[in-house]
Amino acid sequence: MKSFISTLLGLTLLVFTLIILEGACFRLVENYANSRLEFAWGKPGQGMFHSVLKKLPLDHFIPPPGPLLSPSARMHLEDQYATSLMSFGRATRDRLQEELETSVDPLAAFEIKDIGVAKHVVLPGLQISATLKEVKMKMARRVGDPMEYAKGMVMRVVTSKEKHILEEEFARLETVFKFILEKGLACAVISASSPQELVSISRNLTRQNPMIARDLYVWGDDEAADIILEVVQGNPALFQTIMACNPQAIPAPRVKGMPWILMGIPSANEYNDEKLLEFLSWVDRGRDADKLYPSRLGGLLRVYEKENRSDFESFAIPYLFESLEYFDHSESPREAPVQLIEGVTEIDGSTVNIAFDGKAEPAFDLFSLEEKMQDMEEGDESSLVNFATFDCEIIRGYRLIHADDRNLQKVSNRDLVLKLGLGFEQMGDEVLKKIGKKDPLFLRFYNSLSEVQETPFN
Repeated sequence: MKSFISTLLGLTLLVFTLIILEGACFRLVENYANSRLEFAWGKPGQGMFHSVLKKLPLDHFIPPPGPLLSPSARMHLEDQYATSLMSFGRATRDRLQEELETSVDPLAAFEIKDIGVAKHVVLPGLQISATLKEVKMKMARRVGDPMEYAKGMVMRVVTSKEKHILEEEFARLETVFKFILEKGLACAVISASSPQELVSISRNLTRQNPMIARDLYVWGDDEAADIILEVVQGNPALFQTIMACNPQAIPAPRVKGMPWILMGIPSANEYNDEKLLEFLSWVDRGRDADKLYPSRLGGLLRVYEKENRSDFESFAIPYLFESLEYFDHSESPREAPVQLIEGVTEIDGSTVNIAFDGKAEPAFDLFSLEEKMQDMEEGDESSLVNFATFDCEIIRGYRLIHADDRNLQKVSNRDLVLKLGLGFEQMGDEVLKKIGKKDPLFLRFYNSLSEVQETPFN
């Protein structure tokens, strides 16, 4: 008996020690933290939750906050969600802090030159051999000639035109730029005093310097953040990632296929519910994606103390790196933005987008759906189309409401169950349960399809 107890205690101590060591590695070892994320989520662009790990209480698997909460409560939960989900970036933040405290002349090893309208662009020092395509475009003289390139360009946007202010901002960010350059991104401080100017600069850089600025990652505070959001409102495909600190509240565009978005808000208590909802609309649009990584990381919000804005900056760097990792290793390019037109479904005062083939369905609500279901139960159902599979009251009622929609006629019952079910689920478990009470067969269909596909549309 004593031997059994000793063995049990020894195994317990071993397991406890391994858990502590694993947690310490995740907290302190940058490569391990990133590897654990990839192990839990799969490779970028092909992501799917690990079938075993997702049963463990790990930060990687926490669900996003539901939309049925009050705006102030959801802002608080969004901040917690971002902190937990980005826990893999703490080792990166520690290394950045160490470099900020110890680095001397951090850009000495990097070339700095003007590229078109962008002044003092710092290049990462990467080179590739020119192909016939570059020779035909007159970007190189001969096939095989070395060419400078970067994985993209980080633009730190400021609104001032004063030379000394631009120089001060550049000097302040030298160590941060070095950190970013090591990932293969070029860096520059860009002056833009209006959305039109930022659009012009961005397009010129991308068109004239595709080897350096094909992909743009933009970062700005205060008025510069306002300009960035206004640009994205009209040009959602222009940037890969945006990091906006303390912007004014404006609504996000009704688009699916947004850039990755990180927003920093000084305090939720300073805004009314209407403004908070506008901030949250950017988070929702950023996470409206079919692939796993952007559906979790594509829209994050951080609430920071006014006197500690540097906390947002250090949080933004690992977020930038993760977005770069995703775009750099995805097998397919980023999906083109699709406008959502009238794509709103209302349920108990909350909304969920329902769109097929880039075209959204007209609005419906549970009251209308219930009326149609009652009409079908009381009337003659022989006129209804008899779908061979996944036929239930919710689906029949929805199709009856939108009987004139030709696009909907092309959508199978199976896909309609998945799309509607996912929309209900994103609004919170209580909404899905309410739907299940009204139509248990619909809930059975959706749960079965969800289990087969793990996460629908990934």
